[in-house]
Amino acid sequence: MNPTKVGLLDYSCYVKCRNHKIIESQLGPHPVLLGRRDGFESNTTSVNLPPPSISWQGALAFFKSKGLDVQNISTLLGIWHTMGSTHCSYILDRLYNFNKTGKPNPTMNKTLLKDLQKRCPLINKKRQSQQLMFLNPDIAKTYRLNNTYYKRVLTNKSLEVNQQLLYDSDTNDFTDQYANYFEDFRRGFGLSITRMGGIQVLTGKKGEIRRNCRVRNKS
Repeated sequence: MNPTKVGLLDYSCYVKCRNHKIIESQLGPHPVLLGRRDGFESNTTSVNLPPPSISWQGALAFFKSKGLDVQNISTLLGIWHTMGSTHCSYILDRLYNFNKTGKPNPTMNKTLLKDLQKRCPLINKKRQSQQLMFLNPDIAKTYRLNNTYYKRVLTNKSLEVNQQLLYDSDTNDFTDQYANYFEDFRRGFGLSITRMGGIQVLTGKKGEIRRNCRVRNKS
């Protein structure tokens, strides 16, 4: 990073920590590289993410094409499903009309199915596209990072794409490791989110280094 090309905030941090800043949070310590360039516009046509219904093998192939490995994907999937929420509309087919059979996914844990159907009823006063639910109900109690997501996978209490973590020997090992050793999960996140931050970065004169991450620089 060239300090003459960054804003004052970046430069002050550059003096203190050279080329990165260590962020310590409940997600674990991880370096945030300075001088990253942001684009001038953001719209839905620029988003390239797999759909929620994608299979595990499909997700694996997609993220490998972006330079991530099995550990990165297993870790990031855990973070997204531990801290994240989703709209009921994305999982209704698995709860009520799996593969257009008019029935729920037969492989889903019965207790989990009843819980999800309760939180995402088919006839709802709220539109399913607006109804939100936590992907990991355990997180709703404290909203603090934990490894219960992986424990739920091991006991068949998660959605299908997550259960597929058990079908591959490599991902099975990571699932078991993270379920038993929370600190390994936190450190795995630091490694994985740093690698994800390096996907398709802008270089040269593309974009800008923002002084305020939320808004474009004033011309």
